Amino acid sequence: MRVETVWLGRGGQGIVTATYIVANASIIDGFHAIANPEFGAERRGAPVKAFLTISKEPIEDQEPVKTPDVVVVFDDKLIDSMRFAIDAVKPGGYVIINTGKSPEEAKKLVGRDDVYLVVLDAIDIARRHVKLDVPNGPLAGAFSKVMGFPTLESIKQAFETQLGKAVEQNFAATKEAYEKAVVIPPARVDASAKPKGIISTTSAFLTGPYEIVGWREVNKAGAVFPGTSLFYTTGGWRIDKPVIDHSKCIMCRKCWLYCPDDAIIEAWREAEGPRGRKFRMKAIDFDYQYCKGCGVCAEVCPTGAIQMVREL
Repeated sequence: MRVETVWLGRGGQGIVTATYIVANASIIDGFHAIANPEFGAERRGAPVKAFLTISKEPIEDQEPVKTPDVVVVFDDKLIDSMRFAIDAVKPGGYVIINTGKSPEEAKKLVGRDDVYLVVLDAIDIARRHVKLDVPNGPLAGAFSKVMGFPTLESIKQAFETQLGKAVEQNFAATKEAYEKAVVIPPARVDASAKPKGIISTTSAFLTGPYEIVGWREVNKAGAVFPGTSLFYTTGGWRIDKPVIDHSKCIMCRKCWLYCPDDAIIEAWREAEGPRGRKFRMKAIDFDYQYCKGCGVCAEVCPTGAIQMVREL
């Protein structure tokens, strides 16, 4: 028995820690396991993938997984940009997804009817138990539920080794996810079918076919756009988004001053005067294409006009 898995998420969500915990727990249960994370120099918010192989027999290779039995998705907004990973899952395999969407919506998002779909709101569970937006414990619990290993007891032992603190809170989140994860069986499974593709081993950002071009076709002077460039849309990073009550806003612009991503903008909106006369006035708005949902604007707003609302 050999199970190959890929874990997809963003930096800061605990992807690497999750694979280590599941690997250590599997070893406690008598399996062999190897966890190999893959990421670049990027920090929090950047796409990360990690490979985890679990086997009853010794694992003699450490190659990245190309056609996984299981894919664990920490952020459902990554599915479109990492569609190649979903396509690479073997027919009859599992896609475990952290999402606030209904199972029906998640099924449409994944777009496959020949795999088991496992749905849970891991962020909500983590927030209630751990007080953090780190869904790794709940997703480890969902993995244990559908695979039958590692056991919850072994996961708790791995928490004690890996975390050293907050063990009870993390284990409570893991146990709740184990109990609440919704499993949707495939509509069909063709045992002879092959995955639609393979997972690239070169970069977390390669999302499809590409070709090598000559020096005449590359950017002038080998230009590389900085991480703050408009070419990099970061709106998909957030879990909560800011919303504003314009009736409370006094246009002090503190939110604009403190926004680290320049995602606060001014826009014209329709307003109504005391006599019912309509007019246009400037108002604060958000550029959701680049807003990361850090919540700084809500913290500095002196009137409480800005609130953070769950989006994921």
